Amino acid sequence: MPSKIEEKNENKNGLVFVKEVAKYFMDFLETDFHKRKNPKRSIQLRNNNNLLIGLNLNKYPSFNNIVWKAINHAFDKNILNTIQKGVYRTNIPKNLLDLVKLQSEKINDKQIERILEQSAEEIEKSAAIYKKEYDQALSISLETVAKIIKKELVLPFISNLEKPLENLNLGDENSIYLMEEELTSILS
Repeated sequence: MPSKIEEKNENKNGLVFVKEVAKYFMDFLETDFHKRKNPKRSIQLRNNNNLLIGLNLNKYPSFNNIVWKAINHAFDKNILNTIQKGVYRTNIPKNLLDLVKLQSEKINDKQIERILEQSAEEIEKSAAIYKKEYDQALSISLETVAKIIKKELVLPFISNLEKPLENLNLGDENSIYLMEEELTSILS
């Protein structure tokens, strides 16, 4: 004859089992076993053809002020007419351009080959895993290639430019992060 403690443990285990089965069927009814993903919320400044479709207005403080003024006044024609082409610019110091050129010349063929080989492997893996799900294979391939490019090329490149950018007051933590993201998306 089972004791009261053993009966309680059996009831408890049975209750846990019933809860797990109920969760299983609840998940099925809610999702039909399809995984849900949150939509990607990234800002793209370039389209698929690498054409500029947006820009970071923080680089142009006077232009930024006028744009916000236009937005706040429902794009009033008087305000829009004050925005002129070619007036709002930012100049990149020559020594920074020289440094970028020097760093880009340091990129060798072996690095590029390694990135291409790793990317090809990841694309083949995605194609094999998601044979019948073209969209899934494409998105995972693009994400992994972007990670490879960022790790192998962009991060070392930006790390060499980080100090000079900070010294020239051209790059804080946010702008350097944006540079990494933009350069990664352009290259991938």
